[in-house]
Amino acid sequence: MASTGGLMTREVNLASLQTALRRFLAWERAECRALLPPAVLNWLMGRGAREGVVKAGASELVLAAGPGAQEVRIAGGEIRETSLDAALARRGLSRKAAALILEMPAAAFLTRAFDIPAAASGQAAQIVAAEIERRTPFRRDEVLAGQDVAPHEAKGKARVRMILLRRDLIAPALENCGLAPGDLAAIRAEGLGAGAPIISLNQGAETDRNFQRLALALVALALLLVAAGIGATFWRQCVEAEALDARIAEMSARAARVRQVADGAAKESRLLTALHETRLKAAPLTEIWEEISRLTPDSAFLTDLRLSESKSGERSVDLTGFAQSAVGLPLLFDHSPLFSEAALTAPITADPKERRESFSLRLKTRPAPQPKPVVIEGNKP
Repeated sequence: MASTGGLMTREVNLASLQTALRRFLAWERAECRALLPPAVLNWLMGRGAREGVVKAGASELVLAAGPGAQEVRIAGGEIRETSLDAALARRGLSRKAAALILEMPAAAFLTRAFDIPAAASGQAAQIVAAEIERRTPFRRDEVLAGQDVAPHEAKGKARVRMILLRRDLIAPALENCGLAPGDLAAIRAEGLGAGAPIISLNQGAETDRNFQRLALALVALALLLVAAGIGATFWRQCVEAEALDARIAEMSARAARVRQVADGAAKESRLLTALHETRLKAAPLTEIWEEISRLTPDSAFLTDLRLSESKSGERSVDLTGFAQSAVGLPLLFDHSPLFSEAALTAPITADPKERRESFSLRLKTRPAPQPKPVVIEGNKP
């Protein structure tokens, strides 16, 4: 029982979906027909831009006036002698340029109206066929049917208007005008009003098929344009990604070169720092020579200067020379910020030739004072 209920539910859902789809297609078809100009719509759907009407028993075909054209009348005798195509060609027209309609008296039709559920509007043709079999004395192949479905006042209902015409009445109605039933596009009842159902023949079905093909072509074109847009977007993204990868590779190469230059600069900076630190630790010979020249009195002169350095890194200077008075030289050099522990290494002796005292003096160099670091605002790490 549960499986039967599920099956019925699926059938109802499927029927509702089909009905909704048919309503959407019918709405779309109506909107397209209202949007397009009549001439364009007729050309797209294969219909003629002009309506040709022949009345039952009449001996002529009347083509209604079209855009920029007058009404055309074609006698039935001309059509019987040649053909409909030849008669139209002599007037600069073609079969597709005219939709031929047979008008018959309303008394020749069987009319009926009945109500159906609104959800079954899409199956109106099948319902009409069933009505013909059940409620008329005709078989389905003996009559031509036309129907029109309109909304009903009652909610959830639709009104179906049906007209029937016996097939054997068509040929006698066309006998005088020279037309055949196959030339007709539709049959309508005279006197039932503009909103009455029309019996559409093969051309009507072909028209619907043409419209369906046109709608499918438009949908396919829209899908193609969407696919082309997506493809173009994807291609543009691929191109931009490739350009971005190339730029990243170029910037990486530049960064590698900059890194090499920075590494070289860092090495040179460390070397300069080491040299500067070495210079700070030990005063250069030029400074030592300049300080000795400044401290040596004018009454004294040097004959020898030696700079030596022990394994512990301690530096000393040995001075040899003559002075007017050599006793005060050690004290003089002790007051220098560059030297310390000045001491005589040999006795002072008088030199009769130079008329001065000879001396031998040893000095130790002081470590150079460390400069205070200078901090520049904004450059702090």
